[in-house]
Amino acid sequence: MPVTKTVLKNTHNEAVVKVAGTAAGATITLATDILSTNQALDGATQTVNLVGVQVTGLLTSSVTITRNSVNILTVAGENGGYFDFKQQGFVDTIQNTRDITVTIAGAEAQAYLILHKVGGYAPTIELATYGAYDDPTRIGASTTMSGSPDKV
Repeated sequence: MPVTKTVLKNTHNEAVVKVAGTAAGATITLATDILSTNQALDGATQTVNLVGVQVTGLLTSSVTITRNSVNILTVAGENGGYFDFKQQGFVDTIQNTRDITVTIAGAEAQAYLILHKVGGYAPTIELATYGAYDDPTRIGASTTMSGSPDKV
C-alpha cells in the first residue's frame, strides 16, 4: 500500500495532516500543503511547530518524522499513542522552518500530525484593516477600487 498524505484540517493557524501506508514516505511541504484557503505566503520564512502526534500501526511498523534529515520522532506503530507536546508545556521547534518528512517502515501504520503555523503565512481576508476595500484574493487592499489605499 503506498503512503498517502491527507490534510484533514487547515485553518490560518493550525493544520492536521494524516500520513498512512506501508514502507514509504511522504513530505509535508510547508509552502503549499498547509497553505489554507484565504491565506497567502507573506514573504517571511514559513515556520511551523509540531504540537502533537498520534501514531498507530500493525506489528513491526514504525513511523519516523524528520525535518532537514534531523530525526524529530520515531515510534513503533504497535506502541503508538498520542504525544501532546503542548500539554507537556512545550512544542517541538527543531528545524521548524523546514518541510516535514514522515516515513513508514515495515507494516502498515498511520500518523496524525498537529501543526501550528507561527510565521510566514498571512490571511487574505483583512476586513478589520481595509473594510470595503479588502481584496480577499491577495494580502492588502484592492488595487482597482477608487479610493483604495493600495490603488496605484
